[in-house]
Amino acid sequence: MTTHSTAEAAVRRFYEALGTGDLALVDEALAQDWEAIPAMRTGPGPDGWKAGITHLRGVFADLSVTIEDVVAAGDRVAVRAVARGVHRGELLGVPGSGREVEFRAADFHRVVDGRIVQSWHLEDYFGLAGQLGLTFSP
Repeated sequence: MTTHSTAEAAVRRFYEALGTGDLALVDEALAQDWEAIPAMRTGPGPDGWKAGITHLRGVFADLSVTIEDVVAAGDRVAVRAVARGVHRGELLGVPGSGREVEFRAADFHRVVDGRIVQSWHLEDYFGLAGQLGLTFSP
């Protein structure tokens, strides 16, 4: 059984890994059969998240992650977070621009036995695209 504090600690390690690049934290935070919803382009499970972290830290110099809200209930932990960095590598078809950007995410994690087993992720790609200079027309 996972307590709220144990579940929250696992979730905080998940974001700390992204903010610091410490991939060992991924193994502490995620179950081996962790499922990301929607599926990540970098692959499934903890290795997919590690590849995602490596990719994002390559795209964004000085990447930092701030957790703005955490709400735990039962086996679920909801997080509202913002990441900030300098756009240095290609993203969404836009080459590195040197712009400082931020992107927000809302996630729901399910934690079992102190490890995250599922994460539902919603990121503000539209807001990020606008910061990168992309425009949209009807």
